[in-house]
Amino acid sequence: MISELKLELINTFRNKVHEHNDFIRLYFVDYKPKNNIEGKDIWSKICSCMDWLTVAVEGIKKPEINKNMNRSSLEFTHFIVTIDMIVEAVNHLWLSIGQAVNAKQPYIKDRSIFKGREFDKDYTDEKYFKEIRSWFGVHAVNGNEVDLDGFNKGVRFFSSWSGSFNEGEFFLRLYSNNSTAEKKYGGIKKVRVESLIQFVELRYNTLWKLMDHIDDLYLKEKTILQNTPIQLDNSKDELNQLKQLYQQAKERKLTKEYYEESILDYMGFLSCDLNDYKEAEREIVARYLSDLKSIIPVYYKIIQEVDEREFEVFELLNMRSRTYDDNYYDFSKVLESAAEGSKFHSGNGVSLEILIEKGVLPDYCLSLSGPSLYLLIHAIDHEHNKTNSRKVEKNEIVQIIDDISDPPVILTIKSYK
Repeated sequence: MISELKLELINTFRNKVHEHNDFIRLYFVDYKPKNNIEGKDIWSKICSCMDWLTVAVEGIKKPEINKNMNRSSLEFTHFIVTIDMIVEAVNHLWLSIGQAVNAKQPYIKDRSIFKGREFDKDYTDEKYFKEIRSWFGVHAVNGNEVDLDGFNKGVRFFSSWSGSFNEGEFFLRLYSNNSTAEKKYGGIKKVRVESLIQFVELRYNTLWKLMDHIDDLYLKEKTILQNTPIQLDNSKDELNQLKQLYQQAKERKLTKEYYEESILDYMGFLSCDLNDYKEAEREIVARYLSDLKSIIPVYYKIIQEVDEREFEVFELLNMRSRTYDDNYYDFSKVLESAAEGSKFHSGNGVSLEILIEKGVLPDYCLSLSGPSLYLLIHAIDHEHNKTNSRKVEKNEIVQIIDDISDPPVILTIKSYK
């Protein structure tokens, strides 16, 4: 690493990208600048840029003068290539995100650092750096073809190995396949290490400005959605109200994943037939479904206001009792199979049989369908939780984000009393 390029910046940028329930991923995974056109997955490009910025910023080192000139030359080429990697990643982040906010990337036409002039032309710093990259190793032997005034066709230039007389500057000799062009435009080319660092530092630090644009984009999209009323037909039953809200949430990029798994579970509960249960359990399930009704107005509010706060009412859809905690392994195995729609019978439901033997679940659970069993377990847990709950230590909740996966995997780890 070099002190001018702070690793904290790309880490901060990555965190900004994942703010607001992964807004940037949701917005750019199927990006459409206009309606009725095919979307593009810009998100994968953003991930690539962030990953290579982390690699390059952490790994870049200032070139050192070595007694072995060959090694010094090669290390300087590596230094330049790493700078190019950083600059390209920053440029493409601006290209990816900037198109949605009509933002112009800073310093694209700047020439304050190199003040480059070659082949009788003034060069922007961006363009001049590409020449430096070419001369000092990337296209040193295959020759860049240049169109020059007074020459009938393009002229190619080649370069020697690079060397240095001091820590702060590297040089090489530029040749040409045209002797006249070499005499006029070839010769010694020099570049200062400090100038290269200034060049990359200036561009890397534009990520702060790009983060401001991310905030602006989020606020803009949020305001648009807040001013766009969603519809809810209260005359419909709970299941159809949820379906109506869920469909609208999916159509609004910011809210499409808000409590998605919880809502799908709830809709699954409402799709179950209460006649599958005997009277005692039917009453427990009915009380549970009645308590779950309070989720609907909260879900409506979340979608309408684009409210990303944590709402306690959704804890109703989680297993929370001490009974569950005491039988965690068996419950987890049964719930996993039930959620997949598996049909239990004697022999393939060992954990279910254990819970039945303990009196935690009724014996006819072996004949229930996966969805009906899934609902019953949650309803019984809800009933137990009223008198025998366990509490989450909120300061022991940790989220781990794996943004390499598509979509990113968010693993939540909770510790309980």
